[in-house]
Order: sequence, then structure tokens, then C-alpha cells
Amino acid sequence: MEDNELLVDFVVEANEHLAGIENQFLAIEEAAPSVDVALVNEVFRAIHSIKGAAGFLGLRTVNDLAHNLENVLNMMRNEELTPTSAIVDDMLKGADALKHLIEDVENSNGVDVSDHIAALERIAAAALDIGNEPAPQPAVQPVTPVAVEPEPAPAAPPAQLPSGVPTDEELEAVINAKLAAKKAAKAAALKPPSATQEPTPGSEGDSKENAPGKTVPEAQIRVAVGVLDSLMNLAGELVLSRNQLLQAVSTTERTGLEAISARLDQITSELQEAIMQTRMQQIGTVFSRFPRVVRDLSSKLGKQCDIVIEGKEVEVDKTIVEAIGDPLTHLVRNSCDHGVESPETRLGAGKPAKGTIQLKACYQAGKVRIEIKDDGGGICPNKLRAKAVQKGVITAEQAESMNDRDALRLIFAPGFSTAAEVTDVSGRGVGMDVVRTNISKLGGTVDVESEPGVGTSIIVTLPLTLAIIPSLIVQVGCDRFAIPQVNIAELVRVRESERGSKLGRVKDAEVLRLRGQLLPLVRLRETLDCAPAEGPIQGNATGATNVIVVDTGQTRFGLVVDALHDSEEIVVKPLGRHHKNCRKLAGATILGDGHVALILDIAGIAGDLNLRGEEELRDKDADALSSSTKDEDRQSLLFFKNNPKDSFVVPMDIIARIERVRVDQIDSVGGREVLQYRNATLPLMRLESCISTGAGDFAESVSVVVYEARGREVGLIAPILEDIRDVPVNIDTVTFREPGVIGSLVYNERTLRLIDLFELTQMCHPEWFANDPEPELNEESLAPMILLAEDSGFFRTQVKNIFEEKGYRVVDCEDGQLAWEELDSERERFDLLVTDIEMPNMNGFQLCERLKNDPRFASIPVIALTSLAGSADIQHGMEVGIDDYQIKMDRDKLLTAVQNFAGQAQRGRTVGSYA
Repeated sequence: MEDNELLVDFVVEANEHLAGIENQFLAIEEAAPSVDVALVNEVFRAIHSIKGAAGFLGLRTVNDLAHNLENVLNMMRNEELTPTSAIVDDMLKGADALKHLIEDVENSNGVDVSDHIAALERIAAAALDIGNEPAPQPAVQPVTPVAVEPEPAPAAPPAQLPSGVPTDEELEAVINAKLAAKKAAKAAALKPPSATQEPTPGSEGDSKENAPGKTVPEAQIRVAVGVLDSLMNLAGELVLSRNQLLQAVSTTERTGLEAISARLDQITSELQEAIMQTRMQQIGTVFSRFPRVVRDLSSKLGKQCDIVIEGKEVEVDKTIVEAIGDPLTHLVRNSCDHGVESPETRLGAGKPAKGTIQLKACYQAGKVRIEIKDDGGGICPNKLRAKAVQKGVITAEQAESMNDRDALRLIFAPGFSTAAEVTDVSGRGVGMDVVRTNISKLGGTVDVESEPGVGTSIIVTLPLTLAIIPSLIVQVGCDRFAIPQVNIAELVRVRESERGSKLGRVKDAEVLRLRGQLLPLVRLRETLDCAPAEGPIQGNATGATNVIVVDTGQTRFGLVVDALHDSEEIVVKPLGRHHKNCRKLAGATILGDGHVALILDIAGIAGDLNLRGEEELRDKDADALSSSTKDEDRQSLLFFKNNPKDSFVVPMDIIARIERVRVDQIDSVGGREVLQYRNATLPLMRLESCISTGAGDFAESVSVVVYEARGREVGLIAPILEDIRDVPVNIDTVTFREPGVIGSLVYNERTLRLIDLFELTQMCHPEWFANDPEPELNEESLAPMILLAEDSGFFRTQVKNIFEEKGYRVVDCEDGQLAWEELDSERERFDLLVTDIEMPNMNGFQLCERLKNDPRFASIPVIALTSLAGSADIQHGMEVGIDDYQIKMDRDKLLTAVQNFAGQAQRGRTVGSYA
């Protein structure tokens, strides 16, 4: 038993030593012809530790291979050998073989690695021939048990051991000491034998100081995966119990139970988060393999290619880290094979001979976004259409009506490949389809963006974890379903009076008209064949249609449900065998009231119904779209009352979240109200303290509208929350205008005052705004000049006032055509263009594209000012040259962006010119 434990410890520690060895070898190669002695020493010590332990355990093959690797490294650190690409190739192959031996360590002595050993011996012999010196012996002879044959005596006299190198007896003593410690405490693992390693040429201290970016690793503990899985399951059951208790408490008056429930809720959340953290791993453990992949494949294909990696520190669940390795490897290989051109082709196109692949990971909207981007030749949509028709993937009619974005997505079709010939690298047409399938199984999405001649980007979006998923519970008929929040874009309630203007049909497809876009509609009752409910459904607004706008990364559409219930963190349970092949379902869960809810697979629903995206609908029926948008601006607003008589609205775009809190949780400190929330203090404001309104109607609990101002979160108390509605913004800026109130609007025969959250904040906390920076002046002592294009008179006036209050000079225009004419006249020298997107005559995209294509104005930065900042809009904006997107009503972020871009423009050009 003890020998088995020693072997397990050896495998664990050897894998730790070899974890980063590929990248270390590549760094050694990159530093050539000079030798990074500190780095070579680091690799030498890792191989030396493996060799010593393998010799003690009788692992002859591991010992011999490590011994020869150590010889070559020893010659490098003594600067007797210069690392070349050919030498590093053989060392990488030797390290690969060493890894394979350790993976099957019990059978390693029977594996033939003579080819690798011979290659390493040839490197050492060639170096000796060049230097005309005797062959150097290894720094330390391996410690071998009695059963192992001793190594034959070397032909040349052995070199003297450097001072400080441990002898066989000393190494054996250290290992025996460790064995004694293991007998005393079975849980203690063997520590790496770094304590016995020899100092490098120079001193050990010098090595550490010279190693760039060297940090002392934090203490770690190894936990068996089975233990973590057990903890995760227990946490899941605890979440279910918490949900059931919360459900029971909501129907009783016992205040004692409420306190217990709140405490249980807090503990469960903290326990869940702590356990999830134990499963989180840095994505860099997967990314670290790709420099070697790119290096080897570039050499094989005769290309020159570098890989740049960002975001190694991003953490995701261990299950996802283990599952994404193969899909990402395929995508990186595709970028190298299909994306980056040959050096001759790149030079002919005016590009550097060496191509670049960027691999980036970041957090985005509660998910992880991975982008694989190359600067190669890009993908031509027309060629994809032709190839797809040739292979029978689509018909000629489908190809003719297909837009470029959907044409690019043909690369994910089964059996589709653009490779001219089948090789061992690519061309069989099975790769990208499998990539998409594997990513979908993880609850993720994959999409492609490309520009011919510029390059291609593959964007993979993944959840942070697969164990516990925040979801929205909905009801259809008598059944309840869970929709993962990661797929939910927004919730829309269409009143009976709005059905004619918001719901319609385009080419036999039911659609929702939403802020200038047409979205396909799916009625879950029909799609899932749900039985009708017996009697009225709780939570269903009479006559209203509830639509959940969902996004799969490739398709955005609306789900029609009967009622919306609470959001819950659900525990995913696998489906029974009868439902396993249903693409529309991802699993099941047990709700707080004990009922079972099925979890919807949004990507599966879209794929099963072959939904057309909003872009295709827009292309197929532009007339229907234009008739729905008309000339009015619409804004999503939060409706609330401060008391039964005073109604207000706040733009949803600038709200971070809405919290429900008990009144007794609100504290008063120094005359100001605050809420102790999420381990921080949240400043609160009451409307009656700032503007003309009656006292707030406070019940036992109130809603708090949380938003961000001056880099910190602030809360506005909204006593009576009503609804969120998408309404025309026809603002009266005179009748009810006062500090903190922009104006008023009339909706459904009610007068509502539009709150200016940032002005309210400035009234309550003037000290936050005391050191606002002034606009940078140019060489003529003039503030930056801004060209503003906005067709809404209200927004144009509001934005212009915001800029002018801060000292900027502004020229405003009613649409893109007038803005272009102002630019073209060159009456003014503009530092920045701020433009709306949806405008008559010439929209913001067209204006930006024309500006960027004119060498007189190409250097002028562009900020898109809109509330329509969906993923398709942002992508299109990037393509035409928009530098930034800002929400119309978010004054803080808008001013920050203007200050940055206008200042850069003034510093980047000379007086009197646009260049």
C-alpha cells in the first residue's frame, strides 16, 4: 500500500513539474542564440527531480530518458550548447515521451524510448565535437535500488561534481526521511525534492532575482474530485431545501421563521459560492498547450505564425475546462491552417510575413467569452455559398436569399469544408460541426465573424458553471419550465391594445416588432404541445402577451409564455430515458414548492424549428419594419409611484438592478440614509428630499433602484413599483422641469415625470462632482468641437446641453445627411462625432462609414449614441468604424467617453488639419 501511495505521489509531482515545460522550452528557443540561464536552470531542476525519484522507485525508462534530457540541459546552462529549433524539437519530443511514460507509469519500463534517447545523445555528441571537449557527465548519478542493474561506466573520465551537489547517500537520506514522515502522517504528500537541488552557476539567489515575473506560489491543498462532486451535490440539495423553506415562509406570518429563512438563504449562498470556487480553474491550463500547437503546425505547413494569449487568469468550472480543450485545439489549428496565409502570399498582400493568432478570454455578462482571431485572408461569403450549393448543403434559391452573416455560419454545417484537399490537418468537413455540438453540450454558443483580406474571428461563449444555474421560471398551460438566465435578453409585455402594432406576420412567420427590429416568435404552448391550464393562471396579466426575448448567440427570438414566476437558482437533474433525445429540453429541476420543472434548451428550440434570425426577417420585409418604427423615439422606462398621487419614470438603460429591501434594513448615518448591502454601504435617496413631491408611501418593504454614478453605486427608493414599458418619448421639458426632473410625458392618460438620476445624485452628493475635469484645450485655447447627429428633438437638446454645460463646443444636426454636409463644408474642425443610429435620410452606420472612408475625416473618433445596442448593432458598428457605444441617458459614462476621445483627437493632430 505504501509503495502504491509513493507511486501516486510521484505521478502527481512529476505532472506538476512537466505542466509548463512545453512553454519553457519554447521560451528557451525564442531567447536563442543567447541562453536564458535562469530558465534553463528551472527546467533542469524539474527534470532532475523526476530523474532522482524515478531512479529510487525503479522506473528505469523514465530515469534514462530524464537523464539524457538533463545532459542536454546541463550543456545549455553551461553555455556549451546553443538551443536551435531542431534541438528544441527533439527536446519537446523527449518531454512528450516522458509525459506518456508517467501517464502509464506502472508499464513504463516496457516502453521503447530508444529513438528519443538516441536523438538526445546525438545532440550532446555534436556539441562535444564542436567544442572539442570531453562529454560532460550528469550532475548527479541516479539513486537505484538493488533490483536495478547499475549503469555502465562512462567511456570518458567522469567530470567532477559541482560543489553543493548532493551525493547518492544524501539523496537517499532525504527520501528515507520523507518515508518516515509519511508513516507518521498518511495524509502528507511527498514534497518536490527542490530542497536538495544544487545551486546554479552563480548563486541560487541570483537566479531567482533574474527570473522575470517570478512569484512565490500560494500554499495549496489537493482535494479528490470525488469529494468536490459530493460537496457539490450536497450544496445542490441544500439549495432545494432553501427554496422550499422560502416558499413555506412566504405563506405564514411567523416572524421567527423569516429570520431563520434569511439566515439559511445567506449561508446557503455563501456555501454554494465557496464550493463553486473549489471547482474553478484558470482557463490558462488549457491555453498553455497552444503555443506548442501553433509552433509545430506552422513548421509543418511552411508558415510563420505567432500566438498571443490574453486572459489566462479567467476562471471557469473544472468540467468546462476539461471539455473545451479539443474544440479550442481544432479552432486554433483551423486558424493556422485555413486562416493565416503563406509568407509569400502575405508579403504580396502588403502584410508582414509572420501571421498572428490571438487567443483571448474574458468575462462578459456573467459568461466567459473566448475569441480566436487571426489576421489571415478571411472568408469570402460568396465562395461559401457556392461551395455549399455544390455540396448540396443548401439550394441555389437559399444561397441567393442568404445574407453574408448566415453564409459565414455555413462553416458549422455537417460535412462542410472549404479545404481544397483532404490532409491530416483538415479537409474532411467534420471539425466545425463537432466543435459547435460540443460547445452546445456545455450550454455555450459559437459564432464566426470574418472580413476578406483582414482575418477571421471565432467567438465562443460559455457559462461559468454547469452545476447550479440562475433561471427564470415560466408557466405554459398547467406546466412550468425553467429558462436559463444566460439566454435571456429581456422581458416584454405586449398589452392587448398594442398587439396590432407589435405583433404581426412576415412570410408566414409570426414576429415581434421591438425597437426597430423584427424577432421571430415561438409559442411554447404549441411547440411543446402543453395542456391548457384549468382555470386562471396566477401571474398572467389579463389580455397581455408575455414575451421572453432569448439569444443563442446565433439567433435572437421571442418565446411566448402564459405567465412569469420568480427567478431561482436551480439544480440541474438529468432527463429520464424517455426525454433524453428531445432537443428542446436540457434537463429538469425541483422547484421550491416541490413541483418538477423542465429546463428549456434555447439553442435546441431554435435549431429544431429552423428559426430565421432578425437580420433575415429585416432583409425579407423591410417595408414591414419601416412601418413599425415610424418617426417616433421609444424608450424602455421603469414606472413607479412615490405615493398614490405622484407617478415617475426612470430610463431602464441606466439601471443596474432593482432590489426589494425591508424598511427596517435602512439605516440613518449623519443625516443620510444608507443600506448595508453585499458587504458594502449603499447610499440611498428619497424623492421627497430632492424634488417637489409628497412623502413616500412606505410599507414594510420598498424597492430600491440601483444605478452607478461617479464610479460608485447609488440607490433611489421607489416605494410603489408598477411596471417596465417601452413607450414613445415625447417629453414636455417646460411644465414640470426642475432640478432632478428632466420633464414630463403623458401615457395612458397619466402624467409622468422623468427623473434625472445624475442630477439628483449631484444635488445629494455635490462633493462627488467637485473635481470634475475640464475639457482639454487645443493650441488655440479652444475646447473640443463636437458634431452631434440626432433626429429626436428632445434627445438632441438634452445631449447638447450636457456637452455645453461641461464647456464643449457643439454643432447639432437633425439627421446623418445634414451632419455629413456640415462635415463636408469644412466650416468647422471637429474633434468628435456623436451620432444616433436610427435616423432618416442617412443613418448613423452610413454616416460613420462615409466619414471613415474619407481621408479628410478618417481620424475623427465616432461615438454611437443609442438605446439600440444589440450584439448585431455593435458588430455592424465595429465593421463601419464606430469607436464606442454609449447609452443616451447615461450622462456619466457618456461624458467620460467624450472626454477620452475628444482629448485623444486634440492631442493626436496639429492645429488646422484633420490628420
